[in-house]
Amino acid sequence: SHHLSVQVLGRSLMAGLLRSSIGALNTSSRVQLDTSNVACLPQPRRLRLQEYADSCLPLLLLMLLCLAQVYAYRLRRAIAAFYFPKREKRRVLYLYNKLLRQRQSFVQRQRKLVAQRARQHPGLGPSVLEWCCQRWPRLHRWLRRSCTVCGTPRTPQDRVCPTASCGALYCRPCW
Repeated sequence: SHHLSVQVLGRSLMAGLLRSSIGALNTSSRVQLDTSNVACLPQPRRLRLQEYADSCLPLLLLMLLCLAQVYAYRLRRAIAAFYFPKREKRRVLYLYNKLLRQRQSFVQRQRKLVAQRARQHPGLGPSVLEWCCQRWPRLHRWLRRSCTVCGTPRTPQDRVCPTASCGALYCRPCW
């Protein structure tokens, strides 16, 4: 809202002249201006089922392709095995022997670890050994304290069992 008012006091000729010329400037105006960007904004609405399908279908397709990739790699190996059977046989034997070596080295490593822990302190031997056998149950078969044939205590693995009739049976390791 704007309001301009000029008052000229006096009775002289100059005062009258000013009143007549400046009186036209006495104005009152009111301006109301509202600005909004509502017309520019998108109007929200619910999505239709087709729009949901259009947005979710690519995601579903990507997930299925990720799962299918595994089978595609298997198929690639099977096709190569069909055309190159000798190479496939060498590959399978290599992987099988590698797996056997890993298993054997793991068992040997665990046997050495258990023996080392048992020898650390004389008073802690059996309790550490029992703890290791509880933690790794497969170690029980490697940690027998006597021969499986005759029952001789603490028989080394490399020695022939003394009570075996043929002398060919070896005692199981004690540790």
